[in-house]
Amino acid sequence: MSNVWLVGESPPHYNFGMRLFHSLLLATLPAVLVLSTACSKNLFSESAKRDTDNALLFEARKQMNSSNWSDAITLINRMSSTGLADRATKATLASAYAGKCGLNLIDLANKVANAGSTNFFSILLNALRGATVTSITDCVQAETTLLSIATLPASRTADENVLLGFVGFAKIGAVLATYADTNADGSADVGFDSCNTAHLPDAMLREVGTGITIAVTSLQASGGSIGTTLASSVTTACTTLAAINPIFDFCAITTTVGFSVDQVKAIGGLVKSTDNPGIGTCAGDLASCVCL
Repeated sequence: MSNVWLVGESPPHYNFGMRLFHSLLLATLPAVLVLSTACSKNLFSESAKRDTDNALLFEARKQMNSSNWSDAITLINRMSSTGLADRATKATLASAYAGKCGLNLIDLANKVANAGSTNFFSILLNALRGATVTSITDCVQAETTLLSIATLPASRTADENVLLGFVGFAKIGAVLATYADTNADGSADVGFDSCNTAHLPDAMLREVGTGITIAVTSLQASGGSIGTTLASSVTTACTTLAAINPIFDFCAITTTVGFSVDQVKAIGGLVKSTDNPGIGTCAGDLASCVCL
């Protein structure tokens, strides 16, 4: 099979963004691939049989190429139980839900690569500006679908772990864009307080928490350097939280129901603090911004 390239792109140069997509993401993101004729011949043949699993998956990937995420999801869900259980199908379905959530992989990778001194959550909020509650639901579904392949990072491929990491980023961004940026200008609203449940419900703080912990563990397991900044800042944050009180340390929890009330408070403080990765609406460091 010949090399595959991103639609509309020249062969990748090995900077951060292109290395990310050429090396790790292409295999799990058929929506942005152009396949060689030789590799596609069997799929084109199968596409004539409109109701086979291969035909439905082929048509779903065509719809994804046009960003028709809902149509792609509908087609995939028409597949047999055997087809739906295939890990490649699950990765494709997760990619469709991630696209529907608002994840633009190239755009987000470039934003992460060129972040400079900007705090990580501010980058994610800006990247997912205009997100809605429905966007969050789609991100959660993408995450759930990928976790159904394997719950342990070591049992997932590098591609699957990288995709799951970026889905976690998108979920965090969608939550913050929906609740902290109500005018969709790409920045947190003045006065936003993640400790106030009227501003950000506890259920959404739990989604932010798993977005952090699942993304970090998945990207670390992928074997690459992607996510190093977030991992470092989260490790520092949890060290700080444990020094305040060990009950605040949430870094080992990867399920929304696993967080204690105190750990949810710690996540709320992390969101609004000026310490990385927070969005800085507290105007203080993590130690002074924990929700008490």
